[in-house]
Amino acid sequence: MDQSDVMKKMKNRYADSGLSEVTSVILVIALILVLAIVVYVLVFGAFNPNYTKKTVYVGATAQVTDIPRSSSLTDHVLTLLPKSGDPFYFTGQQSSGTSGTRTTLQLQRPDGGTIYPRTSSLTGNPYGKQLYIYPNNSGSATMCDYDASTTLPSSSLRPMTTGTWKVQLIDEEQHVVADSFDLLMHEGSTSLPSAGGFVSGMFRSDCSPYTETIYGSLTNRTDGPNNMSYTHFNGINSYMSIANDPGLSMTGDMAISLWMRPTDVSSYHQIIGKGSVNTATDENDNYQLFQVGNNLVFEWNDAVTNTHYQAITTSGPLSTNWNYVTADISGGTVKIYNNGVAQPLVYNQGSDPSSPNLGTTSPGVRLKATSNPVTVGKQNSGSWPFYYSGDIGSLSLYNRALTPTEISQNYAGYRA
Repeated sequence: MDQSDVMKKMKNRYADSGLSEVTSVILVIALILVLAIVVYVLVFGAFNPNYTKKTVYVGATAQVTDIPRSSSLTDHVLTLLPKSGDPFYFTGQQSSGTSGTRTTLQLQRPDGGTIYPRTSSLTGNPYGKQLYIYPNNSGSATMCDYDASTTLPSSSLRPMTTGTWKVQLIDEEQHVVADSFDLLMHEGSTSLPSAGGFVSGMFRSDCSPYTETIYGSLTNRTDGPNNMSYTHFNGINSYMSIANDPGLSMTGDMAISLWMRPTDVSSYHQIIGKGSVNTATDENDNYQLFQVGNNLVFEWNDAVTNTHYQAITTSGPLSTNWNYVTADISGGTVKIYNNGVAQPLVYNQGSDPSSPNLGTTSPGVRLKATSNPVTVGKQNSGSWPFYYSGDIGSLSLYNRALTPTEISQNYAGYRA
């Protein structure tokens, strides 16, 4: 009997038994699964029925939408329209009228950062409702604060970063991505602040918090312009210190952007800085933004010579009303803006800016990195603290310069 005859007999035996080879394999796999479930129950307890449940299905469309404004400009936001599928609702939405699977709305930014938009205004069944997903528009919002709403957002939104965004639905019963949509944002900002926020702390561009310490009494309020939240400094002992961090050290282009309302425009007050003062002639600053009476001062140490310089406004732009202030360094040139307008400057070499000795001749800005903390509302000095008296609202630090258009948009939108 040759080998082919043996194979034929084996096949006939399987045929006589009524089982095909495919059926036998299926039965073996099923038996293995049953045994695995039995072992799991014996070791870990009751079997979780979610393991046999399918992921929620949601049929939806998503896109980048341009919202026309009366100013002839547009705001660019993300939209999501759930059309049909399994019952579901969003994490954080109002519970009335909800059913089905709890699903989290998640955004992936072009830089890889994750954002969870607020869904507290949403109600009931999401199907058939156009969702607008956009940056929170309050003056104290950070780059991490987004909203999802079924109504059109108000005007003058913070620009979203350009690049590919992902709108994702996360099945919270299965803990998997149920849907994901890639959307290309053509219009917006090229980068996020390296530090932003303030009332609830300062945050990195990836939304993780900086380490900070509060000293004295800082009072938080919510009645600023455009409902901006802000913090009041008492001018006596209140300030914030943020630990040294690579994201806070600036050695090239940079910008400081903030809203402030001083109660005293007659003396020296430090607003924000990353410096230290040991003696009257020993000052080591990466950058400092000061208020000297009703003028603004940006000061720094030169990275090559360690010489100390200041750029000082001459028009006395500060008032005891709200001021939007920007110190902008681009290509070694410093500009100081108040309420969107670049101010005339004079320059000083040394520690005392009260008598500028360089006139209108700029020494050029080469920022020297330091290991000092960032202090808000007080100079990092025991002898010359120069506490700030008044309010500070939204505050951001950039490791690039802001454009005049960005500064104007911030001023118009009550943001930084």
